[in-house]
Amino acid sequence: MSSTPGLKGKLGLNVFKESSKFHIRIKEGKEKDPRLGKAVLVCPAGLYSQNSKGEVTLSSDGCLECGTCLIACGRELLDWEYPEGGAGVQFRFG
Repeated sequence: MSSTPGLKGKLGLNVFKESSKFHIRIKEGKEKDPRLGKAVLVCPAGLYSQNSKGEVTLSSDGCLECGTCLIACGRELLDWEYPEGGAGVQFRFG
């Protein structure tokens, strides 16, 4: 009898191909903007974090390319594009 994997198990099957340039950037000077706190809360991959200086930082490891951060924060705070062809997440649901 096989069991259906949960969300973490399914996400663990994904493959991430790195690009020479990460497709999301926090705009310069906006690192302390309080509105970026939304990205810390809503990013399903947990890529955003806030340091002790109150600056929001962004990790490029494991982005799901869902656009949730862009919807929450907007283009005023983020430069967001899809990765160049062949890079980014490849979903493998098994």
